[in-house]
Amino acid sequence: MGSNLAFGEYSQEVLEKATILYNDAIDLYKQDDVDKSIDYFTKALELKPDFYEAHYNLAQILMSINKNDEALKSLEEIYKIKPEDTENLYNLGKTYFKKGYLSKSYEYLKQIKTNAPQYDSAKLLIAKIEKRQDELNLEEKIKKHENISDSQGKLKAIELAEFSAPSGTAIDSRGNVYVASFLENQIYKISIYGQKTVYSKSNLIQGPIGLAIDKDDNIYVANYSVNNIIKIAPNNIASIFADINKPYCLFYDMQHNRLYATEQSTNKLVKFDL
Repeated sequence: MGSNLAFGEYSQEVLEKATILYNDAIDLYKQDDVDKSIDYFTKALELKPDFYEAHYNLAQILMSINKNDEALKSLEEIYKIKPEDTENLYNLGKTYFKKGYLSKSYEYLKQIKTNAPQYDSAKLLIAKIEKRQDELNLEEKIKKHENISDSQGKLKAIELAEFSAPSGTAIDSRGNVYVASFLENQIYKISIYGQKTVYSKSNLIQGPIGLAIDKDDNIYVANYSVNNIIKIAPNNIASIFADINKPYCLFYDMQHNRLYATEQSTNKLVKFDL
């Protein structure tokens, strides 16, 4: 904690009193008398509201004892005095994040420039905010449609994403959903936060129909157009699993660690013990 002052338009008497209170607050904090230190910083600020150093040190103490509401008052005052202070911008973002005000946190963190010492930390926190916002958006989307029925009492579908000729679907152990696109010859992934990405577009995928996922999160794809089933490992490496005539539907039996597949051209059901 420092003791340099940047004085504004105040009488000499007021400045001297504010300085004494400030220095006493520093000494009290060093003596571990936190409550009294806070009181003295507050009194100094009553005399000199734009006392940057008093706001700074008071905010640091309040944040350290998780009095975030009170800390934010000083942090906001620092922002008015020195809006370019990147340490304060990060503290504002971090404290608002702790309180759950994601938009407010993002507003301050985005002001931190790439050459600032706090940039990398701010970038990580922004990633957390974006992830949490995705979670909240998905929760809101599900909540909005949950248990909504039409006039005949039927549940309405909840739209999660759009695809070109979607066919098989499957879900992994973490709750991510996978969808095969027959026309595009690729597998899409919808994360638990609702984000749609291309998971695999291996050259081995040709006319995918059915999908299944085993206990180790290996994905099996029924390649209808080229008469085989391919396996996509968790590291996204694809390989031919088995040759089969016009594979259509796939089902994984976890209890017996077994994969079932239907052969449309032969009207048969076949199984593979994994």
